[in-house]
Amino acid sequence: MSNISTVNPKKASELTCPICLQLFSEPVSLPCGHIYCFGCLQTMGEGLDQHSCPECQAEYQGDKAVVKSLEMCSIIETYKATGKIVCDANPNDESVKHSHVTEESNAKDHQDIDKAGENQEERADSEAKDGFQMSTEQPFSFDQEKSSHKGKMEMAGPKFKLASQVTDLNLKLEMAEGVLRREKEWEREVTTANAKLREKASRLLEQIQDLSQSYSEQVTQMIEEELGPGEASICSRVSEATELSKQLRQAMLRAESLLTEDDVCAFSNELQTLQPHIVELLGKPVEEEDFVEAKVNPARACPKLENMNAELRERLGEIQRSLRNTLNPSEVTFDPDTAHPNLVLSEDLKTVTFSAVKQPYPSSPLRFTNFFQVLSIQSFFEGDHTWEVELEGSPWIIGVCYSGKLARSGLPSALESSRSSWCLMWFNNLLTAFEQSHSVPLKRTTVSRRLEIKLSFKTHRLSFYNISPTSGKTHVYTFKANLTEPVHLAYRMMSGHPKARVTIYS
Repeated sequence: MSNISTVNPKKASELTCPICLQLFSEPVSLPCGHIYCFGCLQTMGEGLDQHSCPECQAEYQGDKAVVKSLEMCSIIETYKATGKIVCDANPNDESVKHSHVTEESNAKDHQDIDKAGENQEERADSEAKDGFQMSTEQPFSFDQEKSSHKGKMEMAGPKFKLASQVTDLNLKLEMAEGVLRREKEWEREVTTANAKLREKASRLLEQIQDLSQSYSEQVTQMIEEELGPGEASICSRVSEATELSKQLRQAMLRAESLLTEDDVCAFSNELQTLQPHIVELLGKPVEEEDFVEAKVNPARACPKLENMNAELRERLGEIQRSLRNTLNPSEVTFDPDTAHPNLVLSEDLKTVTFSAVKQPYPSSPLRFTNFFQVLSIQSFFEGDHTWEVELEGSPWIIGVCYSGKLARSGLPSALESSRSSWCLMWFNNLLTAFEQSHSVPLKRTTVSRRLEIKLSFKTHRLSFYNISPTSGKTHVYTFKANLTEPVHLAYRMMSGHPKARVTIYS
């Protein structure tokens, strides 16, 4: 441990852990000399086989290689108790020499002031004995100077204390300003991220409104197309009956009026004009036609409505899943366009089951044809993500892959054979890790039906944990994967079994 330097912080900010940014708690030193909270190192190293310093990346052998920093513990305890930084520094340190010189200089100044006061009093007594005659203002001037000197001596102690407090305030101010800078940076990040989330959610909600409006207009148009012809027919018949009634009434009134005519010539002329019209009107039928119902034809309207409903559900489901992805960046659903025809997806796209009958999926260049495989709809390229999967009824392979580089047919399409996948396989009661087609047999052979998968782009790690109702969560394996492209979650069912299934929880 000879490479560990003596702890000699100059600022209060140097008493904070670089990981949690708080005052050191149980400070320990790594072989490289960097100091961290013991708890922070344990949290960062959870589940890892190899450990490295977060700052200089120097590797070390886990908890066995860390040493409790007694000196930093002492400094922290003193700082918490007094608000001051006191450390046992190297006597050869220039800052310590300067501090000692300053203290000696201050002591010498106090001694010089005391000696000057004593000499001045002795001179005053000597002059009085020699009969020196001072003016009436001289005794006042001497007393004033003496009083001023006494006042300065009385202020020396409080000033020294105040100067120490100013130093402490300055250190506190540095810490407060550092916290303020970090909080402002975090505020900017949060504000920016929240603004993006609000904008994306607003766009998706507008799409839902537009979709609802479009659906409403389509249904309304369909109903009008169904009701319109019947209504038009009835309106036409009412119009015809109205016109006939009007003509008959007019003819009847003219005939009644003509019957009262006494002039033979006028009667004859009017009758010649009216008689053909009366004959025509009497010849028109006034029978009621068959009743026509102006209503929707279910046999024609319902299939149209069902097609619109199916389209609405599909589009609305896509928008709702996008909305869930916006609120939950780790949201995962399986992609129907990639599923092998013998795999059936649940309505929420989170469960995959085996079917002996191939499904009539539409043709897609993304669909797997040789192996019972399926990928997630979502891809991931930043942040930290955690999922749980429940696997039963069949041996399995699960992990992540570059979708664009994974073939969809033939041997290269198998997850374990691809150079663009990182996955774990459970087959014949044995666990095997496959990293870009390279296999690593694992000694741990006991796994339950439930796994936890953690993907961290910050630490470049893909970790698997077994979740048992009896023993809890235990680490299985961690890939150190420097992912350079977005990855999709990938699953393969190793055999067809009626009870084979996988369910993913985000």
